[in-house]
Amino acid sequence: MTTINEKIDLIGIGREELCSLASGFGMKPFRGKQIFQWIHKNGEISFDSMTDLSKGDREILHQRSRILLPVLADKLCASDGTEKYLYHLTDGHTIEGVLIPDEKRLTLCVSTQVGCAMGCTFCLTGQGGLVRNLTASEIVGQVLLARRMLQGHRPLTHIVLMGMGEPLANYENTIQAVRILLDPIGADFSRRKITLSTCGLIPGIERLAKENIGINLAVSLNASESFSRDR
Repeated sequence: MTTINEKIDLIGIGREELCSLASGFGMKPFRGKQIFQWIHKNGEISFDSMTDLSKGDREILHQRSRILLPVLADKLCASDGTEKYLYHLTDGHTIEGVLIPDEKRLTLCVSTQVGCAMGCTFCLTGQGGLVRNLTASEIVGQVLLARRMLQGHRPLTHIVLMGMGEPLANYENTIQAVRILLDPIGADFSRRKITLSTCGLIPGIERLAKENIGINLAVSLNASESFSRDR
């Protein structure tokens, strides 16, 4: 449970919840909408730059909250323009991401866990096992950081949740992040341009279908090799 002395990371908070949080801070509720737009539409991470907030409101935000992105620790560039990122998290763990350019799109591959428990034979991540789930803030933060790095260049057009980890094994945080990325007054990604890749967790797939979020679903068929060996 978060105590009053802990700073709340605003990146992983949805628009309506952020309005409630602003009210709890003693601010007008509509300030939450403005803060959400500053972060997710404008990519702003400094409270001092949120110029339509009063000085008093900005001071409250400094005291009670934070906007904390992952730290880019390393970047490897391939000849085809693909970039592989290594991010440091606040607890010292690392995750990876990949930026994949194409003629008409620029896709960011996003991690949802530190490590993975699924044990897919083709995947190096799973060999170390699962360390922990990423928070919604840490998932969205990868997108915000990429968009900041791309300012003045090509815009980020697509997101694929298929970096480190199994997204459906971290369902709540993953879907919270997706809803934030879809918000029309924020990043405003199209449902057609977000893909969730899973190794085939049936309960998660069924839940995703019931909630009708509308993003793309990709299912890995890596298990077909083991089936053929058993015959």
